[in-house]
Amino acid sequence: MALNVPGVVVMFFFYLMVLGTGIWASFKSKKVAKKTSADQIEMTLLGNREISLVVGMFTMSDWNKTSYGSPSPMERGDGEIIFPIALNYLTPPYIAIFGMGAVAAAVMSSTDSGLLSAATTFSTNIYKEILRPQREMQWVIRAVVVMVGILGAALTSFQKGNLAIWYIAVTLTYCFMFPQLICVLFFNVANCYGSIMGFLIGLVLRLLCGWSDLGIPAVLHLPGGYYKDEVYIQRFPVSTLCMLCSLACILLFSYLAALLFDKGIIPEAWDLLNFLKLPRKLPPMVASKDEKNLRLKEKEDPHQDPSEPMMNTSC
Repeated sequence: MALNVPGVVVMFFFYLMVLGTGIWASFKSKKVAKKTSADQIEMTLLGNREISLVVGMFTMSDWNKTSYGSPSPMERGDGEIIFPIALNYLTPPYIAIFGMGAVAAAVMSSTDSGLLSAATTFSTNIYKEILRPQREMQWVIRAVVVMVGILGAALTSFQKGNLAIWYIAVTLTYCFMFPQLICVLFFNVANCYGSIMGFLIGLVLRLLCGWSDLGIPAVLHLPGGYYKDEVYIQRFPVSTLCMLCSLACILLFSYLAALLFDKGIIPEAWDLLNFLKLPRKLPPMVASKDEKNLRLKEKEDPHQDPSEPMMNTSC
């Protein structure tokens, strides 16, 4: 077998840059940290220089010589927005434009992917498959992009920061999407009607239990809670309770919907979500008395061809 020498060289330098650079940076940071009299901490390097040298031009600048004035942004509590302040007051306008453009491009790349994924998920998996034809898909995607963008902009106005937004997203995923995933993977009885009811009941229950990150007080007081400043604080695992209730409601209402449609109690014309048109495994039907007798005869004479006459006409 011939050896691809250029390929081996390329792979060698690739792993050298990926692995060797990280190991060298960690070793260099530990070596620099040992020279200090402070506690041994990890130090971030940027261009073989300590990151503190770069941050120092923001924190140690003489702000009195700028139009920003005194006190410094760190003393005013504006440390979280130190970068745009530094671009505005410490750099020329064209540098500030390029800097903010780079930040906006990095942020918008993730924002665009999030908006498009949310719009595509709703329009393809829900609107297209259940409600409307292809000709309305573009307008639905545009409307969902605008709606998700407004919702995201509203979430950024919260005073609790980005960590609270991430916590809200994780809670929504655990309470509402996790039961749907379990039912899709492990339960054949689950259908669209049960999915909708499970989502709605789980959402109502989660809102009744209170949501401090959204400023929603608790209406349903679960055991183990206490009052703090006239506000009831839940100590019960609310998210797990909502997840289990949503899972149970999905299975229950899915079974009821399938039973009512199969028995003909609900007419087929009311199947707005096209549940009856989806491929599914039907329960075995009860055989009639004639079918049972025919099966017994086939078992007694297994060699008889069904196409042969049942009476012997030979003399």
